[in-house]
Amino acid sequence: MILILVYQIAVVFTIVSGTEQILADFNTPGGAGKPARVSCYYSNWAAYRPGIGAYNVEDIPYMKCTHVIYSFVGLSNVTWEVSILDPELDVKNENFKKFVALREKNPNLKLVVAVGGWGEGGRKYSQMASSPQRRCSFINSVVELIKEYGFAGIDADWEYPSAADRGGTFGDKKNFLELVREMRYVFNTHNPEWEITIAVPVAGFRLAEGYFVPELCRLANAIHLMAYDLRGNWVGFADTHTPLFRRPHDQYAYEKLNVNDGTELWVREGCSADKLVVGTAFYGRSFALSDPKMNKLGDYINKQKNGGDPGEFTNAKGFMAYYEICLRIKSGNWTKAYDTHGKVPYIYTDTNWIGYEDADSLGIKMNFVKDKGFAGSMTWAIDMDDFQGVCGQKDVLIDVLFAGMKDYIVPTPPSPVPVAQWKMASPPSPPRECLKLGPVPTIQPTMSPPTQPPWMTSSSTLSEISSTSTSPHVTNPPISTETDTLVSITNPSSTPQETLIDSISTASTTQVSMQTPDEGSDNNILPTVSPQIEGSVDCTKTQYYRHVIDCRKYYWCVNEVPQEFACPHGTEFNLNEKTCDWPSPQNQCAQKLFYYYNNL
Repeated sequence: MILILVYQIAVVFTIVSGTEQILADFNTPGGAGKPARVSCYYSNWAAYRPGIGAYNVEDIPYMKCTHVIYSFVGLSNVTWEVSILDPELDVKNENFKKFVALREKNPNLKLVVAVGGWGEGGRKYSQMASSPQRRCSFINSVVELIKEYGFAGIDADWEYPSAADRGGTFGDKKNFLELVREMRYVFNTHNPEWEITIAVPVAGFRLAEGYFVPELCRLANAIHLMAYDLRGNWVGFADTHTPLFRRPHDQYAYEKLNVNDGTELWVREGCSADKLVVGTAFYGRSFALSDPKMNKLGDYINKQKNGGDPGEFTNAKGFMAYYEICLRIKSGNWTKAYDTHGKVPYIYTDTNWIGYEDADSLGIKMNFVKDKGFAGSMTWAIDMDDFQGVCGQKDVLIDVLFAGMKDYIVPTPPSPVPVAQWKMASPPSPPRECLKLGPVPTIQPTMSPPTQPPWMTSSSTLSEISSTSTSPHVTNPPISTETDTLVSITNPSSTPQETLIDSISTASTTQVSMQTPDEGSDNNILPTVSPQIEGSVDCTKTQYYRHVIDCRKYYWCVNEVPQEFACPHGTEFNLNEKTCDWPSPQNQCAQKLFYYYNNL
């Protein structure tokens, strides 16, 4: 009876997958087969540090970085355009022009500008991304900035989408994806060589609330993993802030907050390894110990002091540049120790405690990058290296990154782990008129879906169906041979009253068992379906197939082998969007019929 209902009411669609085609055009190549990246962030306010701490464009080691990122420009919450945060330095004193002129000394150097940063907060960016017109204003202004000064692209450093503690909202996750996708389209229109990189966190909760990982990774040229500031005064105990691996004292939220688990999280969520650039810190995080005799990892601190004593040049509590740290080591008044499991050093004296990176720990991280097949390394920030050579070798830290990456060619990664994502937003529409990009490619189904779900048909129709034979013969419905089409479910019967098939065929391999609804179960009121797919799913023709019966399920061809996946409870697979989506009349599925038929 149930199967007759399914086959009788099931609708046949053939839909051209426009969104997938648009995204295919934006599948930006990663670093596979190319030399590794060494991306160096440069903070322009370093020019104002006193004495030997003053760092200018002329100090940038332009032959040791593949990319240098000028940090930062901001966002106007009036015009929603890029805002130059220090016009005196950047424009009047021509710091932008001096920065871009480094390309004359190294023609292969990519010189990028970063927008955002911690100091900018998140509220403005949330408000900008929520409106297509504001996104349009922002993207236009980015294009003008790149053209005016000759930057090679933009680094998006919104910290962080959907973060309520940073002024974000729930919709930021979707809106940030829209922003990056529209920007990628515009960049490709003006100059496909312009790069988009994204600075991102490695904490799991930040990813879950703010980032559509596979889609963003496809759109971006590189993802800069901010694998630092993983600990600080806010945690309430002394600890290194860039541990490579989990340590015995790591508990609860900190168990997997380390470089190894953070990078694995991005891969597991669907980002290709050849897009991931692992961040390193050229600075340390300092703490004020509660008791000078308790100076080991995890010992209590005095949080009210907001960190250890500030450095002479960076002048910030809880924070110190490497060249300030190495001077303390050189003084002989500090004790140096080592985080054995985290593979990073720390020093302490009296109640002051600092966790940091040195040449040895960075060398270990460079080997880690190569072992994992990542795209390269990144540093925040180049202006905190020992660029004056006050402790001995000049540029000692960037030399480690350069030496570790210079002969490393990024390997071709395995296929990304298949991950079911929520619905991909529709192709950008309102901004196109504003950006004068031409007509939007329309996505038209070859057959319009019904205007109402099948379960909303008249009661007479349902009664007619329920009177049909209770012994149907079940065979696998045929699969359409068209690329990117739905699995066709056809009705072999001419009228509802006719018996579809006399008996159940012993050759059939489709088994359907109805389960009693179980409150809280993910399989609540859903049929258990085990279809025979061999010969039905042809991975040489298309990548995705929808399940023939269960609309929560779908097949993803990975290395030409179909793998079965299931969408989260309450959603179903939308073949048109290639995502898990909320049920809608346009994304109908036979599965609903099981529920409504059994709950009449």
